Amino acid sequence: MKKILALLLAAVMVCGMIATASAAEFTDAGEIDVKNTEAVAVLSGLGIIGGMGDGTFQPNGTLTRAQAAKIIAYMLLGKDGAEALPADTAAFDDVPTSHWSCKYVNYCAEKGIVSGVGRDMFNPNGTLTGFAFGKMLLVSAAGFNAEQEGLVGSSWESNVNKLLKSEDLILGVTVSSDGINRQTACHLALNTLFHGEADDPYSTLAYKTFKVMRMGGKGTRENYFRPSTIYSAEKENAYWDGTDITIAASPLFVSLNGEVTGGKLYTALNGHEVGVDNMVVYRNGNAAKTEGVVNTIAKGSAEPFEKDRVYNGTSLEAYYDATDDFFTFIILGRRTATVTEVTPAVKTSDGTILEQGQVTLDNGLSCVNNELTAEDIGKRVFTWGVSKTSWNDEFSTLNDVTRGKTVTGTLQAASASSVTVDGTTYAMPKRFTKTNGQAYLEGGGAIGDTVNILVSEYKLAYDIWQ
Repeated sequence: MKKILALLLAAVMVCGMIATASAAEFTDAGEIDVKNTEAVAVLSGLGIIGGMGDGTFQPNGTLTRAQAAKIIAYMLLGKDGAEALPADTAAFDDVPTSHWSCKYVNYCAEKGIVSGVGRDMFNPNGTLTGFAFGKMLLVSAAGFNAEQEGLVGSSWESNVNKLLKSEDLILGVTVSSDGINRQTACHLALNTLFHGEADDPYSTLAYKTFKVMRMGGKGTRENYFRPSTIYSAEKENAYWDGTDITIAASPLFVSLNGEVTGGKLYTALNGHEVGVDNMVVYRNGNAAKTEGVVNTIAKGSAEPFEKDRVYNGTSLEAYYDATDDFFTFIILGRRTATVTEVTPAVKTSDGTILEQGQVTLDNGLSCVNNELTAEDIGKRVFTWGVSKTSWNDEFSTLNDVTRGKTVTGTLQAASASSVTVDGTTYAMPKRFTKTNGQAYLEGGGAIGDTVNILVSEYKLAYDIWQ
């Protein structure tokens, strides 16, 4: 398997036919969760899903029964095959031949993938739960027998959940008895398209229907070491412009704050035990496989992911390459800076972003940002990025800028780990030696001063100044 992927990757690099895809063509692309952007881009590129006719994707809209039938038909038959389906009869009274979904619903009903709701009705605009869509994928795209797997009867939801988990189809996805939204449905569908790829990439539905395989690509400092995924299609069966396409990989797990234990990661990574031989950790601008890292991420582990800990104020992202059973972990730090310049985003009246905005900071770094405005110039803000060599260094790359809350009051106590202002005590991350309470006192400040502190959404104080 790895040899096949290596040869494919070599061919891609020689030919240089790598395009870049995203879901940015949708006017509401900013509403797509980072964990689902890859799935939306791929399913859009393959023609499996499209917009809502007005340029939007409506990622948070609940998937309807008719939309689910179309997705299944396209996954099994491809765009051309699904569009060629006949719609000369109606399987249900409320899905007449004139209804846009008639041929897809008819096809899924004939294959036993969907059934009506009684009285010859299908309820095409009815919402679909996560378990119901998962069952549709299992019995169609993944090829499981509903009766043999217990996907019928009173325990069908529990058995659907167990089967989705055991087959790794819910990596990066959460399904439940609640309605599943469109972006989550795309992620679940993408996982199903490549079901079984680690054993045989030619056996997947992605290859059988679209002649598509995928392989992992390494990240660079410029994209914070986040990996990419190269999707490779045979020329005569490519469903996008060009033969190969590179898409930024979506993380399976993101933690924005707090200690991350091996047990938490084990659960988030669907029960995979991860060792130093199949993971790499990027932190402080460097990669490490063993130094400071727990040997395994295992069930019930009480040890933090890093031996010391993953500190408050960091962002941990986890990525998985199923073809090589390899995990990439990225730890981004949080700093503070002052806004010096803002180019605001150009938005329509409904909030649709037409042109990306940008923020420049007093440390010279800048990044895309669509939230800050000219009113934020001169204010202290939080920044996320990758450090040069150690946690206390300036960032070499900037990921994002977010607002904090400035609290003004009388300083009543200060130490290396906390400050108390007007009767409220705020924890301060210990590693920020330049901005903690003790550093403020050593720099000439005093108890009783009127001070400002920059407080995060987790009530952590980072900066203290008069």
